[in-house]
Amino acid sequence: MTRKIVTAPDLTPPVGPFAQGVWAGDLLYASGQVGQDPVTGAMVTGGIEAETRQAFENLRRVLAAAGLGFEHVIKAHVFLVDISDFAAMNAIYGGVFAAPFPARTTVEVAKLALGARVEIDFVARRT
Repeated sequence: MTRKIVTAPDLTPPVGPFAQGVWAGDLLYASGQVGQDPVTGAMVTGGIEAETRQAFENLRRVLAAAGLGFEHVIKAHVFLVDISDFAAMNAIYGGVFAAPFPARTTVEVAKLALGARVEIDFVARRT
Protein backbone atom coordinates (compact mmCIF):
# COMPACT_ATOMS: atom_id res chain seq x y z
CA MET A 1 0.00 0.00 0.00
CA THR A 2 1.29 3.44 -0.87
CA ARG A 3 1.18 5.93 1.95
CA LYS A 4 0.19 9.48 1.12
CA ILE A 5 1.60 11.98 3.61
CA VAL A 6 -0.44 14.94 4.89
CA THR A 7 1.40 18.04 6.04
CA ALA A 8 -0.27 21.14 7.46
CA PRO A 9 1.83 24.03 6.14
CA ASP A 10 0.90 26.27 9.09
CA LEU A 11 2.15 23.91 11.83
CA THR A 12 5.57 23.56 13.40
CA PRO A 13 7.39 20.64 11.75
CA PRO A 14 7.33 17.37 13.73
CA VAL A 15 9.97 16.95 16.44
CA GLY A 16 10.88 13.50 15.14
CA PRO A 17 10.87 11.28 12.05
CA PHE A 18 7.12 11.05 11.56
CA ALA A 19 4.38 12.57 9.40
CA GLN A 20 1.61 14.82 10.71
CA GLY A 21 -0.85 12.59 8.93
CA VAL A 22 -0.90 9.55 6.66
CA TRP A 23 -3.66 8.40 4.32
CA ALA A 24 -4.20 4.62 4.16
CA GLY A 25 -7.05 4.15 1.73
CA ASP A 26 -9.98 6.21 3.05
CA LEU A 27 -8.51 6.43 6.55
CA LEU A 28 -6.39 9.32 7.78
CA TYR A 29 -4.11 8.61 10.71
CA ALA A 30 -3.26 11.94 12.35
CA SER A 31 -0.18 11.91 14.56
CA GLY A 32 -0.47 13.13 18.12
CA GLN A 33 -0.57 16.85 18.67
CA VAL A 34 0.25 18.72 21.86
CA GLY A 35 -0.38 22.32 22.89
CA GLN A 36 2.52 23.66 20.85
CA ASP A 37 2.08 27.15 19.42
CA PRO A 38 2.71 26.79 15.67
CA VAL A 39 4.21 30.29 15.44
CA THR A 40 6.70 30.19 18.31
CA GLY A 41 7.16 26.42 18.65
CA ALA A 42 6.76 26.81 22.43
CA MET A 43 4.11 25.14 24.53
CA VAL A 44 1.16 27.42 25.24
CA THR A 45 0.70 28.63 28.79
CA GLY A 46 -2.51 28.41 30.79
CA GLY A 47 -2.61 24.81 31.94
CA ILE A 48 -4.55 21.82 30.69
CA GLU A 49 -7.37 23.90 29.17
CA ALA A 50 -5.05 26.01 27.01
CA GLU A 51 -3.00 22.98 25.97
CA THR A 52 -6.11 20.99 25.07
CA ARG A 53 -7.52 23.85 22.98
CA GLN A 54 -4.21 24.24 21.14
CA ALA A 55 -3.87 20.49 20.54
CA PHE A 56 -7.34 20.51 18.94
CA GLU A 57 -6.43 23.57 16.86
CA ASN A 58 -3.29 21.81 15.65
CA LEU A 59 -5.31 18.70 14.79
CA ARG A 60 -7.88 20.86 13.00
CA ARG A 61 -5.05 22.11 10.79
CA VAL A 62 -3.94 18.55 9.97
CA LEU A 63 -7.53 17.57 9.18
CA ALA A 64 -7.97 20.68 7.01
CA ALA A 65 -4.77 19.89 5.10
CA ALA A 66 -6.39 16.52 4.30
CA GLY A 67 -9.70 18.15 3.29
CA LEU A 68 -11.49 16.90 6.42
CA GLY A 69 -13.04 18.27 9.58
CA PHE A 70 -13.84 17.02 13.08
CA GLU A 71 -17.02 15.39 11.77
CA HIS A 72 -14.80 12.86 9.94
CA VAL A 73 -13.04 11.65 13.11
CA ILE A 74 -13.97 8.08 14.02
CA LYS A 75 -11.43 7.36 16.79
CA ALA A 76 -9.50 9.56 19.21
CA HIS A 77 -6.70 8.72 21.61
CA VAL A 78 -6.06 11.09 24.51
CA PHE A 79 -2.91 10.88 26.61
CA LEU A 80 -2.84 12.77 29.92
CA VAL A 81 0.14 13.21 32.23
CA ASP A 82 -2.30 13.57 35.13
CA ILE A 83 -5.64 11.76 34.96
CA SER A 84 -7.06 14.34 37.37
CA ASP A 85 -7.04 16.67 34.32
CA PHE A 86 -9.67 14.43 32.69
CA ALA A 87 -12.70 16.62 33.51
CA ALA A 88 -11.08 19.81 32.21
CA MET A 89 -9.90 18.09 29.02
CA ASN A 90 -13.26 16.37 28.58
CA ALA A 91 -15.18 19.66 28.81
CA ILE A 92 -13.18 21.04 25.88
CA TYR A 93 -13.35 17.73 24.00
CA GLY A 94 -17.14 17.74 24.32
CA GLY A 95 -17.28 21.18 22.73
CA VAL A 96 -15.26 20.08 19.70
CA PHE A 97 -17.38 17.10 18.66
CA ALA A 98 -21.09 16.74 18.03
CA ALA A 99 -23.06 13.50 18.33
CA PRO A 100 -22.52 10.89 17.16
CA PHE A 101 -19.19 11.11 18.96
CA PRO A 102 -16.08 9.25 17.83
CA ALA A 103 -14.81 6.27 19.79
CA ARG A 104 -12.14 7.29 22.30
CA THR A 105 -9.42 5.95 24.55
CA THR A 106 -8.02 8.10 27.35
CA VAL A 107 -4.99 7.00 29.36
CA GLU A 108 -2.60 8.45 31.89
CA VAL A 109 1.07 8.42 30.86
CA ALA A 110 4.30 9.20 32.70
CA LYS A 111 5.60 11.88 30.35
CA LEU A 112 4.92 13.54 26.99
CA ALA A 113 7.14 15.32 24.47
CA LEU A 114 7.94 18.99 25.10
CA GLY A 115 6.67 18.71 28.68
CA ALA A 116 3.06 18.61 27.44
CA ARG A 117 0.21 17.71 29.79
CA VAL A 118 -2.00 16.32 27.00
CA GLU A 119 -1.51 14.75 23.57
CA ILE A 120 -4.32 13.78 21.20
CA ASP A 121 -4.33 11.81 17.97
CA PHE A 122 -7.10 10.81 15.57
CA VAL A 123 -8.20 8.34 12.98
CA ALA A 124 -10.56 9.98 10.48
CA ARG A 125 -12.42 8.65 7.45
CA ARG A 126 -13.31 10.48 4.29
CA THR A 127 -16.89 9.96 3.20
